[in-house]
Amino acid sequence: MSLIKSVTRGVFWSGISQFSTQIYQLVVITILARLLFPEDFGIIGMAMIFTGLVKTINELGLSAAIIQKKSINDNHLSTSFWISLGLGIILFITTVIISPYIAEFFKNDQVGPVVSVLSIGFIFGPCGVVHRSLLQKDIEFKKIAVTEISASVMSGALSIILALLGFGVWSLVFGTILSNLTRVVLLWKVCTWRPSMTFDLTSFKELFSFGAHVMGSRFLNYIDSNIDYLLIGKFLSATALGHYTLAYQLSTFPLTKISSIITSVTFPAFSIVQDDNDTLRSAYLKVNKYISTITFPLLAGLIMVAPDFIPIVFGEKWAPMIVPLQILCVAGALKSVLTTVGSIFLSKGHSDIQFKWNVFTAIVLPIAILIGIRYGITGVAMAITIMSFLLFLIIQSVANNLINLNFSDYFKALYPATTGSMLVIISLLIYQKLSIYSHLDIFWLISSIILGIIVYILAMRIIAKELFREIKILITDMRK
Repeated sequence: MSLIKSVTRGVFWSGISQFSTQIYQLVVITILARLLFPEDFGIIGMAMIFTGLVKTINELGLSAAIIQKKSINDNHLSTSFWISLGLGIILFITTVIISPYIAEFFKNDQVGPVVSVLSIGFIFGPCGVVHRSLLQKDIEFKKIAVTEISASVMSGALSIILALLGFGVWSLVFGTILSNLTRVVLLWKVCTWRPSMTFDLTSFKELFSFGAHVMGSRFLNYIDSNIDYLLIGKFLSATALGHYTLAYQLSTFPLTKISSIITSVTFPAFSIVQDDNDTLRSAYLKVNKYISTITFPLLAGLIMVAPDFIPIVFGEKWAPMIVPLQILCVAGALKSVLTTVGSIFLSKGHSDIQFKWNVFTAIVLPIAILIGIRYGITGVAMAITIMSFLLFLIIQSVANNLINLNFSDYFKALYPATTGSMLVIISLLIYQKLSIYSHLDIFWLISSIILGIIVYILAMRIIAKELFREIKILITDMRK
């Protein structure tokens, strides 16, 4: 099976998983946003800053090492399992002990108990790491899709039920716990591998030599991605963090929910042809073309309809997030195509470059955010967006050099989606001036969305006929 077919089959099943879960989760978030308060989302955001940070070191980067390593045996796998589980237990105990200090840092008493309960995931989370890695390595994304959809449905239902019963922030906490537990149980069901009572130090060293850089990169990347949450929670308020959290989640929806569909497949697929730059370069350009075709118009449309979409869908109490959301959508577009850079570094065995890059960004991003935070969450959004553009130009040039890719070819791959998205913005601006509907009118919102979709499809039919033909062929191949 060719690389492109391998990628697209993986994308097909990952796409089913992500499309199903995200449509469902969007409904869940909408319901919870009306049942709960911005402060509830802010508290869970504060807690998950720390629990998410701990998770980045929970499995020591061993999952990426398992996927990247060409030859793997049970010594590698069982050793990885027991190391991850043992470390998880230690991290759980440590987090519970320091949880009061975390609450003190944010000056919010609820954060400590929430952190302690969420840290339960450090124990059973590692139990599914090896199983998921093996499924990814074999590009068995159909099985992964089953686990993701099931976990999403169960956690979302529990959160809504608890919110209706008045559990507040705890409805989000217990929903998260159930999601993680369900995912692990189902991974054991769909993956036949079982750990043996084996611990081999040599095998661990082989994997950790690669995984250490991955772990370090993920740790620093997590700081980069969450330093804004940390500083807003520290210097502003839980309510401000709640507004910012939802704005950031919506603006990065294409990044985390659509680009991740593809990047979860590209790393194992690119690793197969890591020594063939011609094939790797061709696949990389196609992947970015497909990502931008989906993410760019979504974010362009969201920029235009946000002033009506947010109050109508989530309620007036979320109105302060509108302007930050519009600004962050620009950063979201850049990040959506930048996610594939990591697959290039890892597949080429250069996890060290990714680590050094994250060290650099971990230094410059906090400085930019501290400057912007003086102007509230809008200032933070502006700082993040400006830095995203500058950092994009630097790291993309490094990745291009690894696969002998020039910027003209790279931007040519993004041209159709960029042009189509600009036409969507222009058409909606004109429609706003001529529309008979008033502000916050549901009919204006629906008609604007329909108009944007029609304009984008027509634009792509004219300027990207070849892209339509490619997508049709890929869909046909994936269904075989």
